[in-house]
Amino acid sequence: MQNLTVSRERAAHIVPASVAIQHQFFPVTCLGLVLLNLFTFAYHFTGSTLFNTLSNSVSLLLISFSVYVLILGKEGSGFYKILLVFACVLVGTSFLANFGAFEIADALKLLSLYTFYIAGRSVGARWHPVEKLCIYALVALPFIFKLVGTTKLFVGADFPDVFAYFPNTNTAALYFTASLFALSHWFESKILILQFVNVVVMNRVGAALATILAIAMCSVFPLSKAKFVALFALVIASLFAYALGALDRLLTGLDAIALIWSLDPSTVSRMTYKQLIHLTGTTDLSAFFRIIHWTNIWDYYSSQGLGGILFGYGAGQTSIIAVIPVPPHNDYLRVLAEFGPLSFLAFVVFVLSIVFSLKQQGAKTLFTVLLIYFLSENLIDNFTSMTLFFSYAGRLTSAASSGDSSA
Repeated sequence: MQNLTVSRERAAHIVPASVAIQHQFFPVTCLGLVLLNLFTFAYHFTGSTLFNTLSNSVSLLLISFSVYVLILGKEGSGFYKILLVFACVLVGTSFLANFGAFEIADALKLLSLYTFYIAGRSVGARWHPVEKLCIYALVALPFIFKLVGTTKLFVGADFPDVFAYFPNTNTAALYFTASLFALSHWFESKILILQFVNVVVMNRVGAALATILAIAMCSVFPLSKAKFVALFALVIASLFAYALGALDRLLTGLDAIALIWSLDPSTVSRMTYKQLIHLTGTTDLSAFFRIIHWTNIWDYYSSQGLGGILFGYGAGQTSIIAVIPVPPHNDYLRVLAEFGPLSFLAFVVFVLSIVFSLKQQGAKTLFTVLLIYFLSENLIDNFTSMTLFFSYAGRLTSAASSGDSSA
């Protein structure tokens, strides 16, 4: 009888293989991202397409693993699985409607946001020390690259603002924000101090403005004494940054935007860059560039027939059909124009449900930075950043997310 009791106790402690695989989701994902960025590092350092192929292969393996984990998960993700199926149907319909003018890779990038989130949400609360080490490595790699070499890919006048193996410092700033978001479980609200360091070091208008707006939106309501103190600290930090000149580009950009709104956007879209420089007195025309680009995309999209409006003009097609041959620099507009209004609605419902579900103040603020930053950049293209944001958002909004860190 005693042996039978011992056998039952041992059996009770045996973890099913499927559960064991789920528990390894974050260590595998973080290690995979480190490997992917090492290949990206090597690709930009050598220019060899072999390393690009390897990094893309790792991306596909991580997406496949997230799909496998979400299929194994059975609790707390019913709504999001339905949303994922809905998004897949819509993307598939857009593919059929735009057959021959549709980039599968761009569609996978969008759908992977759903799969990483659901997979992260289905995982238990155990936090592995290796995750933190991997995220530290992800933060360090771009700086190591800057020390040892320069990219052989992002060169010439088209890339005036390269940072390590990122095409620009806006992308780099978001990458570091995503890393901080993944670390928010360990650092909690203190993570916002590091985000200010990120904003000052990168000195980007988008990152600074998104961070300030996100902190204001997430801190003011509901009101409390501690939040008034935090807002006061934000004001002091902003004044200090202004005194150092860190906000000069932000203020110039705001002046340019104010001038644009005093004009008709269609009029601005017909002006040359030389005319815009003469009008504004500045060569920093990033705000004008975006307004012109968005106006052109909207004009093209809205002029399509009913089928084009309902299903978009095809994933990844903006850089082919637009006057300015680059993606939209607005991920909301990108989803709307390339996939259609129903895909856009599903995407907005998805990201808003996440931010409203996040309880930890630091994490909620950094995810809000992402949602604001979606308005001015092509962030869905940054695989590592999106994987960190959405997989860890899944974990932090899971019912089991209150577990203690094992580090």
